[in-house]
Amino acid sequence: MRTLLLCAALFVVAAWAADTSDLISQESNVEYNGKYHYHYELADGSKATQDGLLKTVSAEHDGEAVHGKYSFVSDDGQTYVVSYTADENGYHAVGDHLPTPPPTPLSVLRTLEYLKLHPYTPPERQH
Repeated sequence: MRTLLLCAALFVVAAWAADTSDLISQESNVEYNGKYHYHYELADGSKATQDGLLKTVSAEHDGEAVHGKYSFVSDDGQTYVVSYTADENGYHAVGDHLPTPPPTPLSVLRTLEYLKLHPYTPPERQH
């Protein structure tokens, strides 16, 4: 569901961008099986491409797998590019300008390993 909302939001952004800037190219294709592709490019240097398909996540649940890329020229004159995937595991964006988390401290890694080797077992109830 989140992926569907993300796709809808990107289509709205694309439509808004197309209304506010000169469109150079635009293409979209939706197939009967749920697979789709869209791409647009604007005169201000903005571009977006996205591909998606329906997939079976589990026996009783279907979902979407989406991957794409967008880029834009910022006020500082630099072109920023973001590539992303979105599926049942969430939304994952990658870009040289995006912050990355610091490395996990060694003490936390040791604690996680200890907890994995020594899982918590609740004490037996005494009646």
